[in-house]
Amino acid sequence: MKFNIKTSIVALFGFFSFSLAQDFDTHIAFVDSARRHQVNIGAQLVDSLAITNLTNAPTHYDNSASVRLFLNGHFTERFLFNARVKVSTDHTNKDIADNFYNPDEGIPYNKQSKNKRTWDLFAANASYDLNAVKLLAGYDYLDMGPARRNHVILRGEQSNYRPWQDSTSRIYEPAPTPYFGYQFEIGPVTYSQYAMKLFEKKNFGKYMHVHRLDLSLPQNITLGLSETALYGSTTETEPNPNEDADSCGREFEWAYVIPFIPYVFQEHLQGDQDNISLAFDLSVKTIPHWEFYGELLWDDMKSPTSMFDDGWWGNKWATSVGIARDSIKLGSTLWDWYTEYTRVEPWVYTHHKGGGYTYRSYSQSLGTDLGPNSQEIYSEIGVTYKVSSTLLKEAMLRGTLHASAVAKDTAFSGNITDMHTPESTTDKKFLSDKTTMHYVEVGGKIEIKPWKWMTFRTGYDRYFGDYEGFRAMVGGSVQY
Repeated sequence: MKFNIKTSIVALFGFFSFSLAQDFDTHIAFVDSARRHQVNIGAQLVDSLAITNLTNAPTHYDNSASVRLFLNGHFTERFLFNARVKVSTDHTNKDIADNFYNPDEGIPYNKQSKNKRTWDLFAANASYDLNAVKLLAGYDYLDMGPARRNHVILRGEQSNYRPWQDSTSRIYEPAPTPYFGYQFEIGPVTYSQYAMKLFEKKNFGKYMHVHRLDLSLPQNITLGLSETALYGSTTETEPNPNEDADSCGREFEWAYVIPFIPYVFQEHLQGDQDNISLAFDLSVKTIPHWEFYGELLWDDMKSPTSMFDDGWWGNKWATSVGIARDSIKLGSTLWDWYTEYTRVEPWVYTHHKGGGYTYRSYSQSLGTDLGPNSQEIYSEIGVTYKVSSTLLKEAMLRGTLHASAVAKDTAFSGNITDMHTPESTTDKKFLSDKTTMHYVEVGGKIEIKPWKWMTFRTGYDRYFGDYEGFRAMVGGSVQY
């Protein structure tokens, strides 16, 4: 093995919701002379402070510091791997609730004192290409669809700050899931399939299967078709009044691993007892630098024609549609913007059998974090300016402005844990006037990267409506 030290690192991460999935140029690399084997190592220190003052809540301060390590590379051209870990320490002037490592409490953490906690996350994946099929495995995040703000199918690491999630009782970040799968590619068609382990309650099995067909069409158009199957053991301690609710000791269904079999047909042969959904997504990039996109999730609908029928609660669907313009060059600056609308009908992601069948893991929705019975219209404009000088080689300044209008119904059918019973109404009401919260968010952020190994960020958001107040943030990182 030959030891290589390169001279730079670039760490890309989300604003104060720092992602584990980092792309970076390697600072340290171990490479053999033929470059068939390579291991890249990176590290990052991140610190941030947020000051939040919202309606009917005292001003609070949240400081989060973390150490991140990255490892990726390949063993032969066919075997690729990627791993990363984040160890965090949080300080706040609010009381931190106890945590007992139950998945329904969210990502587990260790309470160190009244105002301090530590927690960690890791993610890893590997792939092996056998020409005819690519084998996939990992403990990682899966996302599907072209949406930029709100994925309604699978959101992966996508995480947005929501005022109703402002709490120290749990960590509102999505958690990675263990999975294995495979992928076929035949010309413009790609078929992918995954089997995932979810976490709802300690020592109770919960599983999700996903298969997807991607079709690359002429004129830079991509069409996706996905299907999911979700099931698990009964997790409720109270009796469920639904007749088909008992699924104690539910085990992994190997029939869902077989390729090319529609889950909706397979489910019938297994007793019509699982949570099946169908999804479509479309991305149109025919016009250079423009994108028109959309995602549509069908969850337990009787038929496509019943989509807009509010007479039956089971006509559940969610959609995100958007338009984007990228790479607008004005002088020495590069501009981009997008606008996206998301609508999630009542009861979406829920299931009448309870927690073992809901569309969540570690207390977080696998789809959009808006949850059921909600909508959002969001718009963002950004500008990037790159500096080229002797002292600040490849320095970068980026600023963004954003605005959104959110509506979230707090009534029964608006929480992912809500469970429809025979006593519940059979119709549905989208955003009831009496129980819906409305707020507008306006804000901006600035990112300054004087050198590749250092980044500073600051931002401010103002809230109007049922949530009134502000949230200010500042932070930075050093990476090696």
